[in-house]
Amino acid sequence: MDKTKLAELMAKIRAQKSLDNPPQWKDQFPSTQPAPPPTISVPIPTNQTGAITPTNLADRIAQLRARTKEQSAPSIIPGNVNATIADDISDALRPEHHITISLSNGHDAPIPSHGQVIDKYGKLITLNDRQQEFVRIAGIERKSAVLIGAAGTGKSTTQYAVCQESIQSGNAGVLRTEDHKHLLDGTPGIVVIAYTRRAVANIKRNLPLDLQGNAITVHKLLEYQPVYYEVMNEETGESKTKMAFEATRHAGRPLPTTISTIIIEEASMLGTDLFQQLMAACPHAPQLIFLGDIQQLPPVFGPAILGFKLLELPVVELTEVYRQALESPIIRLAHRILSGNPIKAPELPEWKFPGKLTIHPWKKRIEAHAALNTASLFFTTAIDKGAYNPEEDIILMPFNKSFGTIELNNMIANHLAHKRGAVVHQIVAGFQKLHLAVGDIVLYDKEDAVITKIETNPVYNGASYMPASTTLDYWGYDSAGPQEAREAQDEDVDVDFLLSQVASAEASEDRVRSASHIIHLKMRDSDTDITINKASELNALLLGYCLTVHKSQGSEWKKVFLVIHQSHATMTQRELLYTACTRAREELYVICEPDTFEKGILSQKVKGNTLAEKAEYFKGKLTDGFVLA
Repeated sequence: MDKTKLAELMAKIRAQKSLDNPPQWKDQFPSTQPAPPPTISVPIPTNQTGAITPTNLADRIAQLRARTKEQSAPSIIPGNVNATIADDISDALRPEHHITISLSNGHDAPIPSHGQVIDKYGKLITLNDRQQEFVRIAGIERKSAVLIGAAGTGKSTTQYAVCQESIQSGNAGVLRTEDHKHLLDGTPGIVVIAYTRRAVANIKRNLPLDLQGNAITVHKLLEYQPVYYEVMNEETGESKTKMAFEATRHAGRPLPTTISTIIIEEASMLGTDLFQQLMAACPHAPQLIFLGDIQQLPPVFGPAILGFKLLELPVVELTEVYRQALESPIIRLAHRILSGNPIKAPELPEWKFPGKLTIHPWKKRIEAHAALNTASLFFTTAIDKGAYNPEEDIILMPFNKSFGTIELNNMIANHLAHKRGAVVHQIVAGFQKLHLAVGDIVLYDKEDAVITKIETNPVYNGASYMPASTTLDYWGYDSAGPQEAREAQDEDVDVDFLLSQVASAEASEDRVRSASHIIHLKMRDSDTDITINKASELNALLLGYCLTVHKSQGSEWKKVFLVIHQSHATMTQRELLYTACTRAREELYVICEPDTFEKGILSQKVKGNTLAEKAEYFKGKLTDGFVLA
């Protein structure tokens, strides 16, 4: 659309809307006139120099039309200023103005009144009293605040209403990205962040179109990237390169001051250390909105900011579960678990909804080792039959040892590697031996990643390792290797290996510090490429097909398999079951012993009846001695 055509369009609009001398917004639709149809209003986009061009404007109009699926001409409505729209669009319009397009396409459209909001699908939603209270606090009064609520209570709808109020009122402002790599210039000045990539993907589905590009991980907001340092060894005088994954947005290079609001989803996952980095990069003190669910497991990785903010800021707790949410059998199960009303064995068949929810009891009671082998056969068969997709689905378990995530991860990774014909590498990392292949899905520093390359480390001169091979498995056994090597692999503890590493450590600490291989990772949450080659870094690398429920917090998968066994009884509690259930977006498949599942619903971890008492748990001061990592 060229400038002439755009001017003609605006002339028609003025003739229709009498906008030659437009009144202020509050006077445009007098109370004596019928209420206007609902509208979507977004800031006018500009180019990098801050100028409004016909191209920018035309692109945004096309975007809005596609969004509302109607072809009526949009109108330009002043935001916080009263301006006259002249023929010269570029001169008349200002960044403070908004493009407003009617949601009425000639049919009877819903008209929102006080306490109502129109979602991105054009559906009219009536907010309950607590939702309206939060919109008043965060959207109208623009105070920093905390919104908590269980699954299905309308946190996303409330957040949407707050965003809509801020944008429509003009309080959100217009974002000027100032060379930020991930934010979109000319969009509303609201940024929504979460800890994980999967949480962000879910958030985007519930945001207005104009904010979806500003929903990113906290690491992307802080523009984390590998930073390399030259480190001098004082004894030898040798210089070495050290890599660290650091925020490049900080007090010296702050985030854009046009970010007026930061919404933190799944706030129980954000540690106080990362939150302090965020605040250091925001000296302009934007409004902060924290969203969380205190029915979930309290964090175990360290102090979480949610626990502190629950005691510092205005808090609104949503308790009313929407009927539409309860239509989901997964949400119904989650709230049945929260109620503390156990599901006994005879009732389990009533919870079967093909393609949505299955509670599959173990056929008989078996010990942990046999259960591990049974689970391995179940999941590898499910992979081959297409019932389990490791790229989109996840397996959750209460802990990692014995019948836990470590061995089940090895079994699944081994099956997948040999299925795709991958070369498996044995990697020496300190006193540990790892077995990995290109294409493995892993978890590194609490972030999803995939291995893109494995190569030998030229500076490593420690204990020997087995040659890489397509016949090497994830326990170090090579079916095509020499007989003597296979016999050595059958030993429970490789004493010679441990002694050689101790000797290497005495001779040179660097030998144990360096791993035998260099691993290249594609970090999925921050969308960066990193390499790791230190033993400590490799030992922090976990296979990512099966996770503990604790590590799953803040994420969501298309299909979730929850595996519970009697050996998990000490960890199987109400909060863990609820957290696991609410990780599933479309389907939940529970494998359990009926009595273990029943006792888990009856057992409650987070004690206390008041918000203040529960908040203490969400500060992260949980120490039970269990191995959860």
